Formats: sequence, C-alpha cells, structure tokens
Amino acid sequence: MKCKLILLLCLAACRADDLAHAAGQIFNSILPNLISNQATANQGNSATNTIQQIGTVVGGVVDYAKKKSYEDLLKQVQDSTTDEDLVRLSEEMFNADINNAFNYIQVNLQGQTSPMSKDDKASSSLLTVPENVWNGPTIRPFVALFDNYHKNVIRPEFVTPTEESEQTTYINTILATGPIRSLMTYLVSKGLTQLNEYPEQVELLKKIWFTKYARHWTGLCKCSCAFENIFMAELKSNDVLGLHSWLFFAKRELDHKANYLGYISKLDLAGKGLILKQHSILSDTKDAPEINMFVGTSPELETALYTLCFMARPDRPCKLRYNNVPFTIQTKTLKSDNVLLIDTAYPVF
Repeated sequence: MKCKLILLLCLAACRADDLAHAAGQIFNSILPNLISNQATANQGNSATNTIQQIGTVVGGVVDYAKKKSYEDLLKQVQDSTTDEDLVRLSEEMFNADINNAFNYIQVNLQGQTSPMSKDDKASSSLLTVPENVWNGPTIRPFVALFDNYHKNVIRPEFVTPTEESEQTTYINTILATGPIRSLMTYLVSKGLTQLNEYPEQVELLKKIWFTKYARHWTGLCKCSCAFENIFMAELKSNDVLGLHSWLFFAKRELDHKANYLGYISKLDLAGKGLILKQHSILSDTKDAPEINMFVGTSPELETALYTLCFMARPDRPCKLRYNNVPFTIQTKTLKSDNVLLIDTAYPVF
C-alpha cells in the first residue's frame, strides 16, 4: 500500500500526461515479472521482488521528471547566462580551437569595395586553401555535408541513409573537440544535467542544426535547415541567403562558382582568424552584397559559438570576445511545428 502511495505522489507532483506515459512504459516492461512473482508466492520472495519492481517504476519516473524538455532547456540557458559568462566562454572556446587553420591558408583581401558597387576590386580569389587543410580531422566530415543539399529553398530534399550517417559522423567528430566540450560543460554547469549523457548531446546538436523546416512563404516544402543556410548558401528568388562559411566559399571559388569582388571591412582576431564582410557574385549572376563570415576558424568553433548564442541570446546581439578583441554574433530564429530553431547566425563587429 505504501509503495502505491509513493507512486501516486510521484505522478501527481509532475506533469501528469508525460509522466504517466513514462511510468506506463516502465511498468509494462516489468509486468511479466510481477505476474511471475505472484504465481510463485509460495517461494516466499514475492513481496520483496514486487517492492523492488515498484521501486524501479518510481525511480524511472523520478529520472524522467528531471529531464528537461527542449523548450525548458533553451529557456534555462537564456535566463541563467550572463554577459560575463559569454565573454569567458568565447575566450575559452577560441583557446581550445586546436584545429584552427588560419596560419595554413592564404587570405587575398585585395581591393576594398562596398555593397552597392558592382566593380571588381579583386582580380584573384579571396582564399587559397592547401590540401592538408581540406583533410583536417573536423574539416573533412564538415565538407562532406556540402553535397547533401539543393540551394533552391523550394526544391524538395530527402535525407538518405548515407546523408544521415554523414550528419552523425560530423556531430560525433566535433563532440570530441575542445570548443564543443566547453559548450557542453557550460550547459551542464547551468543545471542541464541531462547533457551529461552523450546521446543527449548528440540529440541536441542534431535538433538545432539538422531539423528540416520551410523557408518559402508557402510553407509547403521543408527544404532548409540551419546547417544549410548558415554554412552553405541558399537561393530565394534572386536573393542569396547564408554563405557564412569560409570553407564553403573557398569550395565555390575552386569550382569557379564565386567571384570575389573585394572586402568591405575586416576585424583581426589576434592571430586566430578574421571576421570579414565582403561582396561577391555567385553562379555568375547572383549578387551577394554583404557576406559576413569567420575566416580560418574551425567548423567546431563556429558551431559552438553559434549554438551558444542561439541558446543564450536568440534574436539579440550576443557579445563575445577573444584576446581583448570584442565582436558580436547575431542570431535569428524561426519556429517550425512550434519548435524554435536557428534561421541564421553570423559574426558582426
């Protein structure tokens, strides 16, 4: 009787619908043992076994109650993150970025231009990237994702098993790196204890970066995701969306599908890279007048910074710093099926 009372109190103390479902699933898993114990009561251990089994149900329900929903998780990070936290964590992430490629690439800034000018102030490509950089431990699985998407926002896309595997490989790879470990440690320190579990970390990054959503006004085609828009480029009529990855831009230059016209402004990040605002033409005719991107930084650092700012400062300036150089990440969000996701994110200064 006492065990039943404990179970009822646990269920009543939390959200009834969700927890009742969880308890039901756990209870169903042990029901055969309960029946078996009742049938063999003459062995003298039925009561003990039954109490142990009910204890399993109660423990499972309590553990379920401790697991925050995605929405609660985001809200807790927003509410508990201070400006000082952001500055400290961005410094830590940059210092942990051992796969930074800035010292191995050549950045050819050439002439300065403006968003309005169509004059070509740069006769050469912006970026020269040697082969060893493309084979970097996190760059290689990052670039492998580039051929998984169509640039047109209304063209249907279907995720194949191979593409699903490539997403998982990228997430697993960056989860072992310093910037992402810093992010996860920070989130746990803010009370998100469920992110101590590796599968929960994978699930969070996959939801934020690879959930499909509609970008066209009709809303009929879920043909976009945060990864595609931010780290690649999309076309919406004549508008170029995204294009915030220097690695994707370098690939477009190699394929002769990007014409760099010149830089608008730049911010040096104390030897760890640049934040660059530039003007380019894509696919011969598509004008991209203001492209903001990090240059030389690793995919995991950019993913960590954008994830942090989406969670902590959605739709607001997220003020960061590295080696006394201040900069900002601007995020924009959208809701798909009532789930908050990243529309875009990019660095500004």
